[in-house]
Amino acid sequence: MSPLLRFCSLFGLLALLGAAPADAIAAAPSASPLAGSWSIDLARSTELSPWKSYDLTITVAGESLTIHRHLAWGRRSFDDEMTVTTGTTVTVPVLLWPDNRHLGAYISPDHTKRVRAEWIDTGRILRLNTDLVLVTQQGARAVNILSDYKVSAHGTLLTLTELRSTRNRPVVYVFTRATAAAK
Repeated sequence: MSPLLRFCSLFGLLALLGAAPADAIAAAPSASPLAGSWSIDLARSTELSPWKSYDLTITVAGESLTIHRHLAWGRRSFDDEMTVTTGTTVTVPVLLWPDNRHLGAYISPDHTKRVRAEWIDTGRILRLNTDLVLVTQQGARAVNILSDYKVSAHGTLLTLTELRSTRNRPVVYVFTRATAAAK
């Protein structure tokens, strides 16, 4: 048996037994293509005013996932985080509504939103169905937001499409996967 064939056979046997070289384990993709850190591509996204930076960190553990957002412009920044479990509706505390594009719309006095999460397309798309109440000069207004987090086939782009009950056109944010070298 040639050395190459012997190596391939040994590597295959180790993989079957659940052992693999450390380099192979480190290079293995996470269970969810959505998991990881993402940075906005402003040129391909809907205008972010009042923010110029938008970073996402998504952690997936079974049916539970955590989305951490960091928005910034100059010295002003905002961070929030929510943990949801797919198939259930959770009430998430909300300090403020950072998606406000100088609209004069603010989160209601109860400071909560109800979020239901579900996986679509075998885990490549995460859909969040969010209900919240915003307060404007005209009074309180119930808002529904459907958010689809869709990872590209090659796993390097994340497109967040938000359909809001108050808008005729979707809001689209395109993110690139953050790499250790980029940080």
